[in-house]
Amino acid sequence: MKRLNRWFYLPIVLLFCQCDDILEEDISDDAISIIAPSDGANIEGNVVQLRWRSLEGADDYRLQVMVENNQFIILDSLISGTLFNYQIEPGVYTWRVRGENFAYFTPYTFESAFSVVASLDLSDQIITLESPDDNRYINNADLSFSWQLISTADTYEFEILQVENLGETSIFKESNLVGSSIAIPDGTITEDAEYIWQVRAVNSSSQTRFFRRKFFLDTQNPPAPVLSTPTSDQTLTTADEVNFSWSFTDTGEIQSSIMGTIEISSDENFSTIALTDTNSDGQYSSTFTDANTYYWRVRGEDAAGNTGENSAVGSFIVN
Repeated sequence: MKRLNRWFYLPIVLLFCQCDDILEEDISDDAISIIAPSDGANIEGNVVQLRWRSLEGADDYRLQVMVENNQFIILDSLISGTLFNYQIEPGVYTWRVRGENFAYFTPYTFESAFSVVASLDLSDQIITLESPDDNRYINNADLSFSWQLISTADTYEFEILQVENLGETSIFKESNLVGSSIAIPDGTITEDAEYIWQVRAVNSSSQTRFFRRKFFLDTQNPPAPVLSTPTSDQTLTTADEVNFSWSFTDTGEIQSSIMGTIEISSDENFSTIALTDTNSDGQYSSTFTDANTYYWRVRGEDAAGNTGENSAVGSFIVN
C-alpha cells in the first residue's frame, strides 16, 4: 500500500516542480526589436544609451556589448528594464540583446555596430565609480576610493561629505587629481555616521557633474542578543520540533543589519557544537533524536564586520 501511495503522489510532485515552466510564457520564437544605437551610429562622448522595445512575457533582458574587431565581450548583464546607460571608451563596438524569463529566452537580436568618438565637452559624460560599493558599511576608516577615467579629462575633484540632520558637511576635498584613485589620510573620518564620496572630471573647457555614492562607518559591536524561545529548562520530546528565537537591540549611531549565529551543544562549555546556523531572521528550528539536556547561545555580526558577545546560555531538555 505504501508503494502504491508513493507512485500515486509522484505525478503530483512532478507537476508541482514543473509549474514555473507551465506558468511562464514560451518566448523562444519571439524577437526583440532594438531602438538605439542603430547599426552604424556614431556617438560622441563616453556614454552610450542602449535601448530596445519591451517584449510581453520577458521578465529580464540579457544585454551584451562586444569589441567589434575581436568580438571580445566587455559587457554581459541581465537588465530588468529596456534602457541601459554604459560608460565606454572611444572605439568601435557591437551590441545585442535577448529577452528572458524563468523558463525561456528569445534569440539574440542581430548584432548592431556603433562607434564612440571622444569629446572635449564633459558636461554630459559620466564617471563610473568603482570602489567602495554604494551603501557599504565599514568598521575601519582606512579607505581607498577608485573610479574609471575619462579620456578627455585633465584632472578630477574628489570630496567626502558627512551627512547630518541639517544637511551635508564637507570634511575632505582634493583637486587636480590625475589618476583614478585616492587614499584618504588617517583621521579624516572619525565618527560613526553616514558619508558621501563624490568625484567629477575637469578639463580646460568643461566639467562633469559630481557622481556620488554613500558609505557608513559603524564601529560598534552588536549587543548580546536576548533569547526568547525555548524558555529556560523547557521540557520537550524527541517528536517535537524545537523553535529557537532571539532578538537584538542595536543602539549604535549607525545601525547596520545583524546576522545571528546560533550554536547548540550538549556540553555546557560548548566544547562540541552539535548544530549551528547563521541567519538574519532571528529564528531557527530543529529536531533532536537523542534525549539529553542541550545548551544554546547566539552572537551577532553586523554588516560592517563587527562581532558581538555571545548571549547568555539557554538550556532545554529533550525526553
